[in-house]
Amino acid sequence: MRPLESTDPTRIGSYALLGRLGAGGMGVVYLGRSAGGRTVAVKLVRAELAGDQLFRARFRAEVSAARAASSAFTAPVVDADPDAPMPWMATAFVPGVALDEAVRRVGAFPEHVLRILAAGIAEELRNIHAAGLTHRDLKPSNVLLALDGPHVIDFGIARAADGTALTAEGAIFGTPAFMSPEQAMGERAGAASDVFSLGSTLAFAATGGTGPFDGGHPLEILRKVVSEEPDLAAVPGGARLLVAACLAKAPGERPTPQQLAASQGVGPLVPGTWLHPALVAAIEEAAAVMAPPPAAAPLPPPPATPPPPATPPGPGGPHRPEPPSEVPTGQQTLLLGLGTPAPPPRPGRRKLLLGLAGGAVAAAGSGTALFLSRRGDREKSPAANGPGTGSGSPPPTPAADPTDYTRSLDTDVLATPLWTTPVDESLIAVTGDGDTVVAAGMKGVWAFDRAGKPRWGPLANYSAPAGVGIGDCPVAAAGGMAYVMGYGSPTDLTYVFKAVDLVTGTVAWTFNRPDLRISRSASVVGLLDNLVYVHGEAFGTFPLPDPKAPVAYSGSFVWAVDPATRQLRWQLVRPTGVTENTRLSIPSSGTRLLWETYGIDLNTYKKTGKLEGLDAGDAGKSVWEQLAPGSGALIASLPFFADGQHSSAGGYFLYLGDRLYAVDPANGKVAWQSAGEWAFKGAVASPDGATVYAVGAHYAKARTVVQAFDARTGAVRWSGSLPAGALQDMAAHCADGTLYIWVHGKVWALDPATGAPRWTFDFQPSGGTATPVPYWAGGGRLYGPTEKGLTAIAADGRAAHG
Repeated sequence: MRPLESTDPTRIGSYALLGRLGAGGMGVVYLGRSAGGRTVAVKLVRAELAGDQLFRARFRAEVSAARAASSAFTAPVVDADPDAPMPWMATAFVPGVALDEAVRRVGAFPEHVLRILAAGIAEELRNIHAAGLTHRDLKPSNVLLALDGPHVIDFGIARAADGTALTAEGAIFGTPAFMSPEQAMGERAGAASDVFSLGSTLAFAATGGTGPFDGGHPLEILRKVVSEEPDLAAVPGGARLLVAACLAKAPGERPTPQQLAASQGVGPLVPGTWLHPALVAAIEEAAAVMAPPPAAAPLPPPPATPPPPATPPGPGGPHRPEPPSEVPTGQQTLLLGLGTPAPPPRPGRRKLLLGLAGGAVAAAGSGTALFLSRRGDREKSPAANGPGTGSGSPPPTPAADPTDYTRSLDTDVLATPLWTTPVDESLIAVTGDGDTVVAAGMKGVWAFDRAGKPRWGPLANYSAPAGVGIGDCPVAAAGGMAYVMGYGSPTDLTYVFKAVDLVTGTVAWTFNRPDLRISRSASVVGLLDNLVYVHGEAFGTFPLPDPKAPVAYSGSFVWAVDPATRQLRWQLVRPTGVTENTRLSIPSSGTRLLWETYGIDLNTYKKTGKLEGLDAGDAGKSVWEQLAPGSGALIASLPFFADGQHSSAGGYFLYLGDRLYAVDPANGKVAWQSAGEWAFKGAVASPDGATVYAVGAHYAKARTVVQAFDARTGAVRWSGSLPAGALQDMAAHCADGTLYIWVHGKVWALDPATGAPRWTFDFQPSGGTATPVPYWAGGGRLYGPTEKGLTAIAADGRAAHG
């Protein structure tokens, strides 16, 4: 709050003004207090609007509707006078921090907080729309974060300004970066327009302050809103489909606030607050203005008898009262900063905000709430003597029951890096071949030898943001070549497939298809039978089979590129729906590819999808089609963005749905499946293909679970658990007689035969948007990103290697 200025009034209606809370296009917002001590936010309309009779009439109607829309989690209207010389409206004062300010203070919001924002704001939009209002200026500065959840403020005012002198000359009213396409084009902006603005607001919070259409003059932003797809690269993978659905160009294709709110579900309470501690402190500071000014203390009456003399307790002097005991941290988060506990909110709301959501999209975010971890806060296993364990007790051995996941696989033994070499950007992929390791970021690709000496790079290669986070990888390495897919420059958005000599970095040849306008993502999926497979998502006009004219649609494509001829062997192009995505899996051997089409039922927020077997020898012809295992499950329980590098074992496809499935490539039938207690997020086969290792999240127990399966039968060979980690950021890799389990940047090296721990090391977390996880093992070493660059570790975790 800032002090009143010399031109500000000192009183509006019955409210004394204490200071300025903010100012905008409609007027100034003041902090006011009634004679009875009630604290309110008073919005005083600007003088030029006060003289517009049309504005007054509409403002009067909006005040009436706003009263009806008021709820506990908007800012309820408590008083107003639209007929005053200067119209005003008073709403309850919400002690909170505006979302834009909160992002400036703490940066990007994690996925579980994004989902709480989506749920809370959707609830408020539902109330606003039910009252016949459309907010039309929903943006971060109009969302207040309070201890009990997000509050929407300033609804209805933008609508009241329509048709006034401010818009008479064709100006578009609102904030360009958060407008809907229909609003930007001056068309009718209804309830779906607010949903679009909600999507932009969530993207702003997810990226740390960048909207999905930012950049350039306001008119350029409006053009992007109308005609370009949003940039959702930094939105956590588990929330990206939800945000993308809100940002659909056509109003009818967006979910309704009712669907968004209902999809979040309700679950059990989890102790603590949903906000960053710095924001809790700021909210408590904001709440302090609600306290009435201290009154002068009355003189105490003279005592009837003189008080007895104080007896000093000792040499320290007179007795002092004991200071109040410190409030436990968990309770501090529930205080409003006034020294008294906050009143309990509505049970359903509280469970939504603080707990594990049990339904639809929210379960992924709320699962993350249970799986948050800080490095160094992991549970300690009993220490053990010798390599691969801690110090103090023998290494763990497989439990008598191989399905007993409670056996700890943790260890205190820390690996020592062999070397670290600088890389100019965060890595999204690491791979290798022979003595060369290849690292890729969003802008370039590097190659290093076993000693960490650069071979070449960076080779300019701009990966499409939307491609990161859906299992895509911009590079693969095999046969002395690196195969790279990406843009040539930030301004040239033409995808080019490059074949690069691993030793010299020379681009041996390139390939592209200008007729296929890729504008969303493309990646190198893998190699099979001397063909390189590229998969991508695109928007534009594409030729369909036997059409009389090209048809505009969004679609997916597959290229089978032959390095021997440097030509396209075959191409597959498929249309996809607005909420659909596709994934291509390449096995280690065989002639079948696994094609998955999956989407969301926006009425139930359950997964829909199918699997197809594509014949690699017959131009990708579909030879069978099956309902995808796990279809009908809530999308939050599914690893849409799980590690996608490893997709076959024992002659079966490995498919990660609501559990781990082994799918027969001959007919698409499920050969075996894991138990359904937890969802696996990453899987890998042993080099001989006989064993499958999977890592996932046990929601109820807040543990990371690792299991080894017989690749042919699905029988569990051993199980164990690791400390909690991020929900999506998990992966498994097996090489050089070592099983590597990645959980949010921390890697555990395990004995693949028993699961016994050998060592652990902290790499840099890849976050929810970088999949496959950027680490790779080969030649007796493990490579991954740290804050200083690319780091190498020997398979035994020791540094004494040449």
